[in-house]
Amino acid sequence: MTVSESQLKKMLGKYKYRDLTVQETVSVIAQYKDLKPVMDGYVFNDGSSRELMSLTGTVPVSYRGNTYNIPICLWLLDTYPFNPPICFVKPTSTMTIKTGKHVDANGKIYLPYLHEWKHPQSDLIGLIQVMIVVFGEEPPVFSRPTISAAYPPYQATGPPNNPYMPGMPSGMSPFPPGPAPNPSGYPNYPYPPPSGQFPATTSTPHYPTQPPVTTVADGRRKQKQVWICGHSYVFWAEKRALERSFGTQLGIRMDDAKLHWLGKSGMTWDQLIPTLLHTRRRLSDPDVLVVHLGGNDLGTDRNVDIVNQMKKDLGHLKQIFKNSILVWSNMVPRKVWNQDVPHRVMEKYRKRINREIGYFMEYIGGTVIRHDSLVPESPGLFHLDGVLLSESGTDIFNLDLLSVLETLV
Repeated sequence: MTVSESQLKKMLGKYKYRDLTVQETVSVIAQYKDLKPVMDGYVFNDGSSRELMSLTGTVPVSYRGNTYNIPICLWLLDTYPFNPPICFVKPTSTMTIKTGKHVDANGKIYLPYLHEWKHPQSDLIGLIQVMIVVFGEEPPVFSRPTISAAYPPYQATGPPNNPYMPGMPSGMSPFPPGPAPNPSGYPNYPYPPPSGQFPATTSTPHYPTQPPVTTVADGRRKQKQVWICGHSYVFWAEKRALERSFGTQLGIRMDDAKLHWLGKSGMTWDQLIPTLLHTRRRLSDPDVLVVHLGGNDLGTDRNVDIVNQMKKDLGHLKQIFKNSILVWSNMVPRKVWNQDVPHRVMEKYRKRINREIGYFMEYIGGTVIRHDSLVPESPGLFHLDGVLLSESGTDIFNLDLLSVLETLV
């Protein structure tokens, strides 16, 4: 049964920031329909108990070409969103926890996103997207090798690593068999230091601050594939690059990388994934994927809905193109916005989305192109229509692309 906003407000009557919590909860259960809000008692380490709401259910995780429903439980403190959720993987009777860098033997989840939680940059949608990406690389549960007795329910007593968690919906698909779980775990929140003993892994770190830079030329390395996808700014950037001496490669050697421009005037966010999937039919997957999009969507929907959809789609792209570095190109300010919204409000929307998506990109291992020099106050950088960039502005746009791309290829 769907929980209404008014029901949520009643459930969260004692929460200090009820309306903010309700707003986020509504967004989450609209996108992840298997997550349900449940009120129950949570027992803390000192033995005290508090009535809290949890979001309990499953999230879809892509692993080795298949999608599995991973059971989770997110407890929201009554000080949410100014304190992070307490998060657990909650295995069914057919599953067993696989401990690792992000999950301990009790199922408690550890992520830098939680450890560095800061409202409003951090939110539930971003958290879930990070979980989906991380669990797609290092699954937190596996199916039990043999049928065993029903998994004992959690009791509302004991330390915080063993809270009571409401029962999960039945009928979830089991996770694929895997190696026996590592019995080692982490003692307590906060996020354990890097010096801790983690299981050996062949995967790359989940949250690099900057992709590795090649410092030594190697003629044997393969040519990197770079896709640059976006609306009219990308379309005209390619045209302008063709007129300049550096060409559409932006001066990058063909031996190092091949740039593919996927620009379309008037392109909106909902065209991003279809465009990339269509391109995938004729090109090999990108090593670097640059996305410059969203400016045409501002003012067409609620700002929070636009941000949530962007995070959801970028997280999905991280799963589709597992070996690609995702690059977010900040939305550039405009002198004129075509939407029927005051200019100052549009600029406020633009800055907030750039900030939130930039923060999200950091946690999925991506990077950001900022375009700090492209401001309307600088003379000669914008077209007379106030929307597009001038030739000089487009040159700066391309130089911003180059400054980041040359560190990635």
